[in-house]
Amino acid sequence: MGGLSMSFDNVLAHIDAEAIARDTLAFLRVRSETGAEGPGSAFLADLLRREGFDPVLDEVEPGRPNVYCRIPGAGGGPTLMFNGHTDTIPIGNSLPPGRDGDWIIGRGAEDMKGGLVAMVHAASALRKAGIALAGGLWLTGVIGHETPAGKKEGPRRLITRLRERDITADAIVIVEGPCALWTASLGSAIYRITISSPRGPIHTIKVPYEQNPASWLGRLLLEFEHLEREFASIPSHPLCGREQINVGMIEAGDYVNRLPTPIRVLGTWRWMPGKTQTRIRDTLASLCARLAEQSGLSFDFSLEATREPFETPASHPIIQAFSTAGERLTGHAPRQIGMALVGDANLFANEAGVPTLYYGPAHETAHSDHERVSLERLAHCAGMYALAAIGFCGVATDQASPAGSAAPS
Repeated sequence: MGGLSMSFDNVLAHIDAEAIARDTLAFLRVRSETGAEGPGSAFLADLLRREGFDPVLDEVEPGRPNVYCRIPGAGGGPTLMFNGHTDTIPIGNSLPPGRDGDWIIGRGAEDMKGGLVAMVHAASALRKAGIALAGGLWLTGVIGHETPAGKKEGPRRLITRLRERDITADAIVIVEGPCALWTASLGSAIYRITISSPRGPIHTIKVPYEQNPASWLGRLLLEFEHLEREFASIPSHPLCGREQINVGMIEAGDYVNRLPTPIRVLGTWRWMPGKTQTRIRDTLASLCARLAEQSGLSFDFSLEATREPFETPASHPIIQAFSTAGERLTGHAPRQIGMALVGDANLFANEAGVPTLYYGPAHETAHSDHERVSLERLAHCAGMYALAAIGFCGVATDQASPAGSAAPS
C-alpha cells in the first residue's frame, strides 16, 4: 500500500493548475458551436499530441470529427473511457473568454471544454509520473451533443464503434456535471399530440362547444393532471426523483371565429429507471384512443428524442474507484446523485451497454451568458480522473509506461 500511496502522490504532483488554466482559456478562444465543431476537435487533438499521445480524428460529417485517443494498458485490467463533447451552444451574448482570479470565463468553460482539458491533464500526469496502468484508457471527444442543433451524431458514432468492438470500454466517465458522482438520470421523451376535427377550420357558429377541439384540449390537460397526481403518489427514485409530465407548447387556431383545428400539444415526459418508453407509448396510445372515441375527434401522437433512464449501481467498480480517489484527495468519498436531466450517459448505458457516470467541475452556469468554471475545481477533477483510473484499471507490476497509440480507423 505504501508504494501505491507514493504513486498517488507522484501523479498529483504532476497536476499543474496553471497549465490547466492556460489550456482551458485557449480552448475557449476556439469557436466550436454545434454544427461547426471542427476547430474544437482539432484543438483537442493538438492538445493530446502536445502531451505525447496519438489521437485519431473520425469524421462523422464533413469538417465535424470525433476525437479518439487510446492509451494501451500493460494487460490484465479493465478499460476505462473518459468522454466529453467539443461543441458548445451558440456564443451569443456570453462573456468573452477571460480569467478573473480562480475563474475561467467564457462559452464552453463549464460545458464542457474545462472538463476535456482536465481529462487530458489527468492522463498526462499518469504518463509523467511513470504510471503504467494494467487496463487501457480511452480519451474521447464527440460532436453534435447540444440539441436541437445537434442530433447526437457524435455520441451515436462512438456507440457504433463500441458495438462493433473497434473501441472497447468497461466503464465510461463523462467529464461534465456537478462535482459529484452523477450515477442516475430519468428517461425522457418529447411527446406531440395532435387534436383534429373532421369538419376542418370552419366558422365556430356551426359547431357546438362540446365538439370544439379546444374543449377536448381541456380534457387532455385534465388527464395530464391526473397522471401527475398518480406520479406524486408513487415513491420517488432515491437519486433522480419522480416521474413527471409537463406541457411546453400549445399551438391552436388562426382566427377568432374559426374552429381551432388542428391543435398541437408538445411537452416532455420523464420516467424513472425500471420503466421503459414502451410503457409511455402504451399509456399515450390508450389515452388518445379513449379521448378520440369520446369526442369523435382525431387524437394522434408521436414520441421524439426518446432516451431511456440510466443507473449505474453503487457497487460498480468505477464508483468504488472514484470513492477511493475522493478519500485520497479530499478525505471523503464524493456524494452520489441523480438528476432529472438526460444526457449522453443515457445513450451509452442503454445503446452501447457500457456502465456510465458523470463527474465534472460544476453544473451551475452552463448555457448562461455568464458561463464560468473554477480552476480549483478543474485541478481537482484532473486529480480525481487520474486516481480513479489507477483504481479502476489497476497498475502494472513492472510500472513500464506504455506509449500512446492510435485508435483503429
